[in-house]
Amino acid sequence: MSDDNFNKYCEALLVKYNQRNTKATKRHVESLCKFLREKDNHVVQTMFGGSVRKGTYVSGLSDVDMLLIVNDSSLVNQLPSKVIAYARDTIQQRLPNNSVSAGNLAVTVNYSDGNEIQILPAIRTRSDGVRIAEPGSTRWSKVAQPEKFAEKLTEVNQARGGRVVPVIKLAKAIADCFITRSNRKIAGYHMESLAIDAFSDYNGSRDSKTMLNHLFRHSAKAAMRPIADPSGQSRYVDEYLGPAESNCRQRVSTYFGQMRGKVNSCKTKKEFDSLFCEGSASR
Repeated sequence: MSDDNFNKYCEALLVKYNQRNTKATKRHVESLCKFLREKDNHVVQTMFGGSVRKGTYVSGLSDVDMLLIVNDSSLVNQLPSKVIAYARDTIQQRLPNNSVSAGNLAVTVNYSDGNEIQILPAIRTRSDGVRIAEPGSTRWSKVAQPEKFAEKLTEVNQARGGRVVPVIKLAKAIADCFITRSNRKIAGYHMESLAIDAFSDYNGSRDSKTMLNHLFRHSAKAAMRPIADPSGQSRYVDEYLGPAESNCRQRVSTYFGQMRGKVNSCKTKKEFDSLFCEGSASR
């Protein structure tokens, strides 16, 4: 398959991932933000525009419309499922005629105009900062300074012509398809942090295939050592992989190399669909 065709298919896939009425979505998000803030919660509006695809797991700021930091001390020591259920029920009370569903990580609000808004519930603790549900488990994961994280991701994305977030979405879709075991999934914040690092000084071509190649090649090396929070905090975003050179890190590094190989060996539309688990090629 030519690079041009690969990129054309990627753009079509991104349209599918991001099909939404921008004005209506903005109106819905602003209305939800206002309501949730009235309930004394803290909202971080992420500005990146929704999930990679309906039904996939959500685990990073580029996947959601807002991060909802629940201000309820009674929930601090509860399981993530309790906080997610609280967020779902709170929103459902405000929007009784809407479908409001809770997934393993996020709450999805469906509107009659066909739009859906995804909200990632979180809690803030004195010792750990902001925490969200950890993909593939019932535990919490740490997220340091989400506002600064979002600002840094926005800065890098804008500096590269708005191409970084779309490539992150493609990379997450490939990884979600390729890594089938839930306890080996690459955390969304980790992928986003790797992308921030990979593209901060990037001056190459901005087409999808070239940028995916660059991200996977960079990540195969970078994953071998803990990566500090890109906002400048000392906290690591990939503590779940253990210390430098750990077996988990070696496995993730191998995954990145294998995913890069699949991108470059893709020869047909069927293989492309298989790479993203699309259509009849879905698992």
